[in-house]
Amino acid sequence: MSNLLEVTVAASSATVVVNFASWWFVWKHERGAQDQNSRDLKDQLFWIGFSYLLPLLPAIIAVLGPGGGEIFSEKAVYGTFGFVTVLAILFGVLMTGLSISNYGWIKRDRERASRQGETIESRLPDGAKKHLYWTSILTLFTAIAWWYLVFA
Repeated sequence: MSNLLEVTVAASSATVVVNFASWWFVWKHERGAQDQNSRDLKDQLFWIGFSYLLPLLPAIIAVLGPGGGEIFSEKAVYGTFGFVTVLAILFGVLMTGLSISNYGWIKRDRERASRQGETIESRLPDGAKKHLYWTSILTLFTAIAWWYLVFA
């Protein structure tokens, strides 16, 4: 496998894993979070597709190779390289934004706790708070992999 193919497959897989880990270990435990049962089916399907299926598309296209462009209309996409590059930019921006957002959440939560003189530093349970740090770091490394694909 070539280097870019390996990075594409790794970045796609890591995006799916990080999205699931962030939700499963951290954000589903946030106090005061919206009840998951109140989401309608269209909303759930959108987030499943956006978080778990769309990130795999660049890896699938890259593994199919040059012939993979034949499954898409030439009018819709100007070649697989361009489409994968656009998806890499999308996921680079998304994962960078998520890692910055996680850092901002940690910072705001610490400031809120210190202003209110709370002994509990986070609105998250202790286990979820510990997971927030490593999922944030993995999100940042995934963003770096996507940006590597864009500029390589």
